[in-house]
Amino acid sequence: MTQEEANNGNRLIENLMGSTIKIDQEDVKDIPLAFLAVEDMKFHESWKWLMPVVIKIEKDLGHSVLIQDNLCRVIVDDETSYEHEGEDKLDAVWRAVTKYLDAEQ
Repeated sequence: MTQEEANNGNRLIENLMGSTIKIDQEDVKDIPLAFLAVEDMKFHESWKWLMPVVIKIEKDLGHSVLIQDNLCRVIVDDETSYEHEGEDKLDAVWRAVTKYLDAEQ
């Protein structure tokens, strides 16, 4: 993945998440997106960053995110889904989520 691809995808995620990623763990602090350059965002590198995005898609937007091995599918309805089979699980989830956001937001 190029830095430009990462930046473009991370911008899509930032637009969805707003100014802060809320993390429901005692030992992990919330991530303030409003003060970060897009190049410093780690959605494509860290489960700590990416899983709150998956949770928001499922809980707030009501769509399913299915993850199996190195495949991820974001299901909008019976006829619409966005999927990616990646190099690894994190890559698959990040790319499926960014495909979904690019098309639906």
